[in-house]
Amino acid sequence: MSYLLLKYLHIIAAVFLFGFGMGSYLYLIAANRSRDPRVIAAVARMVVRFDAWITTPAGVLQLLTGYAMVSMAGMPWSADWLRAALLIFVAVGALWLPVLLLQKRLHSLAAHAAESGTALGQAYQRLYRPWLWMGVAGFAGMFLIVLVMVTKQAPWQWF
Repeated sequence: MSYLLLKYLHIIAAVFLFGFGMGSYLYLIAANRSRDPRVIAAVARMVVRFDAWITTPAGVLQLLTGYAMVSMAGMPWSADWLRAALLIFVAVGALWLPVLLLQKRLHSLAAHAAESGTALGQAYQRLYRPWLWMGVAGFAGMFLIVLVMVTKQAPWQWF
């Protein structure tokens, strides 16, 4: 596989990570604002599916194509910008599993409330807040990774 094809796939994976990730994140925030368990359950079901079927595989593709490009180009793994990008990627990835688990639980609680005709309880709100803030942190990390990749500089080199 050529370097340019790998780079293309790497960029497409980034677009999918951002696009589907941010889209599903904002969509679930909007559904939550409705306070309607039926709306939240329907949206959360789709968000869980999109994240499992599209966003997560895009993250794996991102890692694989990045590794292949570094290897093919003979770049040193000790480059500050590369180590910074990997560190941030791992940190964002470490947020991803809890986010997926929280989304599944939010869906379950909303679906149960919708089926029983009850309002969302405190358990839902206790899970929603960390999900929201982990998303903020994760997307901040993703923006930072793109900046590192474009500038080929680690954040500590910007000052």
